[in-house]
Amino acid sequence: MRVELLYFDGDPAAMPARQNLVEVLTEDAFETPIQMIAIGSEEDAALLGMRGSPTIRIDDADIDPDWNGPLGLAPRSYGTDDGPVPGKPIIRRAVERARGWGHGRRG
Repeated sequence: MRVELLYFDGDPAAMPARQNLVEVLTEDAFETPIQMIAIGSEEDAALLGMRGSPTIRIDDADIDPDWNGPLGLAPRSYGTDDGPVPGKPIIRRAVERARGWGHGRRG
């Protein structure tokens, strides 16, 4: 499984997002490295398909497949409850989709 976290340097949501990602992977017993990708320009963000900061992709799929905001460096929102830091439930659902486990909704 390939896991990427794209962010702009100085984004205060990047490390909390990484922590949630690490916790989900650990809880689900995945020893998968997380590729941290610092994006420095709008051009690079567009080239890499960054959907705001932070963006997490698992096996090239965004963790929020229904998100339709613009590409770029702007702070990203993960819904009314999570704000700019993706919560563990949305990350877990993405991991489960990547592993073919369906759409379980454990906490």
